[in-house]
Amino acid sequence: MKLKDITAASAAKDILTGIIIALVSIPISMGYAQVSGLPAVYGLYGSIFPILIFGLLSTSKQFIFGVDAAPAALVGAFLATLGIESGSAEAVQLVPVISFFVGIWLLLMALFRAGRVVSYISTPVMGGFISGISTTIIFMQIPKILGGTSGRGEIVELAEHIVETFAHSFNATSAILGATALAVLLISKKLMPKLPMSVFVMIGGAVLGYTGFAGSHGVALLENVERGLPAWRLPHFSGWDLTQVLTTSLTVAVVIMAETLLASSSYAAKNGYKLKNDREILAYGLGNIAASMTGCFPVNGSVSRSAMGEQYGGKSQVMSVAASLTMALILLFCTGFIGYLPVPVLTAIVISALLGAVEFDLAHRLLKQDRRELLIFLGAFAGVLFFG
Repeated sequence: MKLKDITAASAAKDILTGIIIALVSIPISMGYAQVSGLPAVYGLYGSIFPILIFGLLSTSKQFIFGVDAAPAALVGAFLATLGIESGSAEAVQLVPVISFFVGIWLLLMALFRAGRVVSYISTPVMGGFISGISTTIIFMQIPKILGGTSGRGEIVELAEHIVETFAHSFNATSAILGATALAVLLISKKLMPKLPMSVFVMIGGAVLGYTGFAGSHGVALLENVERGLPAWRLPHFSGWDLTQVLTTSLTVAVVIMAETLLASSSYAAKNGYKLKNDREILAYGLGNIAASMTGCFPVNGSVSRSAMGEQYGGKSQVMSVAASLTMALILLFCTGFIGYLPVPVLTAIVISALLGAVEFDLAHRLLKQDRRELLIFLGAFAGVLFFG
């Protein structure tokens, strides 16, 4: 972040944008934490120090870093293969270990100047991969709107879980709340893209929780969050199969490097500035080590929140610093309202954000330009859906 590029007028707009991003990040981050297998509060913990480190070190003026879909899905899938229950004490101990080694891998990539490798990664492969992950998470989340619990596994198992939820756990009020929230978010994204509708939907959901309407109709609410910043501590490294951890963490690190560099490079090209790729990877690595020290899962560049920052006129990493400090203030003084948020409303916000990460535009462009590359995209997409 270069201070010489920041003016009083741009700083004021960036601070306001950062506050909006922090507010919208509350339900999204908590949802992704649950996808990764952690209690929801860890998503908030991962939205403080990693974002601050990235904001201070990054050469990208506009890209936002933090809790995001792809790492959450990869870590959640890894826990599922080990049979570790989501939200368990075992998950809380293992996930920060993965984050730590993700950070180490990224630091090594920065040291060996791996940023140049990104130019050799096929855009259709990466687009299909990320789209497959996002679609998988959407299918995981659908049962929570219907009144059940999140699914796990690949598309067949997820579809079966949705059917079972309909048969045994369906809650009509929950489904109506979630569907209404999702419809409002998607329509507002088309008609009023600069309006932070996620914040208003979140406030509306909190009102329904506070008045007792949601609880009286059997709608699940988020768990209460204790006040205070996360404690810093080293992960517990003993007791795990380090071969599996190292393999998984390397996969996550490669996805973080490739996805974030590709997306942030696109922003840089569009807005006329250059990135220092290896310094970006260094920031990713330090951000992930900070996430591990506060118990969080790996963190990544966020396309959806970066797009939001651009919508509201954000021009510098003052946005990231403001978002980080806002989240810290929320954890210190304003956690009371979080326990009133209905789960289906939170889930609708997560699904809305995930739909923005599915590369519909890329698939449409490939359909017109190169059908062979479209097949590559669809192959990667289907591979993730059916084989994980």
